[in-house]
Amino acid sequence: MTCLTQVKSGNNKYILHVDMDAFYVEVSLLKRPDLRGKPVIVGSRSPRGVVSTCSYEARKFGIHSGMASVQAERLCPSAVWLPGDFEAYSHYSKRFIEILRRYSPVVVQLSIDEARVDLTGCELLFGKPMEIAHRILLDIKYELGLPASGGLANSGTIAKIAAELSKPGGLAVILPGYEQVFISPLKVERIPGIGKKSLPKFHKHGLYRIGDIASKSQDELTRMMGRWSSVLYRIATGSAGPISRAPSQAPSRSHEVTFAEDVTDSVRVREEVRRLIERLGFRLRQENRRVAALTVKIRDAAYQTITRTVSLKTPSNSDRILFNLAIDLVHTNWPDNKGIRLIGVCAHNLVSDIKQLSLFERTNVKLETFYKTVDGIKVRFGQKSVRFGSRIASSRNRIMPRQ
Repeated sequence: MTCLTQVKSGNNKYILHVDMDAFYVEVSLLKRPDLRGKPVIVGSRSPRGVVSTCSYEARKFGIHSGMASVQAERLCPSAVWLPGDFEAYSHYSKRFIEILRRYSPVVVQLSIDEARVDLTGCELLFGKPMEIAHRILLDIKYELGLPASGGLANSGTIAKIAAELSKPGGLAVILPGYEQVFISPLKVERIPGIGKKSLPKFHKHGLYRIGDIASKSQDELTRMMGRWSSVLYRIATGSAGPISRAPSQAPSRSHEVTFAEDVTDSVRVREEVRRLIERLGFRLRQENRRVAALTVKIRDAAYQTITRTVSLKTPSNSDRILFNLAIDLVHTNWPDNKGIRLIGVCAHNLVSDIKQLSLFERTNVKLETFYKTVDGIKVRFGQKSVRFGSRIASSRNRIMPRQ
């Protein structure tokens, strides 16, 4: 591990950002340790597939997330391809968060493989913040068998930048008072949220390094960048900041499938929608979230894409409710029964699964207990261990019943 410096005592904030290294690949390697050290790709190898993620050995060939599978195969024909395993990802993600919560009550999960923990004031129980950070990464490594990188700083944003620069398997600790020294030479795109679309605006005003932002007055920065200027100025000057809690409504959760050949069979489409909804519902329940809006995406053989969204009066994570909404959208918007190249479902406006049951809502308790039991079986024995009865029946009967 790499430590930039020791942390001085004092009234400072100590926020640790932890990012699991190549999480999907590393979880897969727990079952396939013989592949360790080899170029491994998680994703679909089909002609229309894409790379979900890849090992660091594969990245040396120029492969990256979102790349077309055919291009990845050209770059590294010897790569080993593995399918995704969301049940395993969810299991290890929960254990990862449990480790963080041993050391602080303030933990914010940002994604399935990324979280922040506020270590301020934990010295009396666990020692200096740097020692706690080191221990956390070791706990993750030895208890889960997974590598992780960390950044310790006075704000969540600077801690995240430090963690990214310490990858893979490093720990970067920024000495209080040296935050600006650390970030000033870095390019502005190192700031989370600055991407290809917004980068030209920074360059237009001569802002290429984070230090360029700090050199401007707040009034100048406001004229250049608008309402985001105060956040940029705080980051660029290394000012202490909050842990940055995850938004109460997560952006979205989605699953989609690209067919090897265009599909015109309505029964096949129905089964794929059911499979996608089962994965989506399981994921939402594992994350204790409900969906308030559901989108279906249909792409036909001519690459024409249709997206349709329906809002739910009551947020839900029920497979049955979400499937009925999704299949209705498909029936209504399938363009003249043309061949379908891709179909997907996406959950929007996610809300926390914390609810106060009214008299009428209490009838859902049995259904929720049912899903809890089914999900427990899936976690233990795999996603395919439990299937809907109508799904099994449809494999024997080509009639397409309406639910």
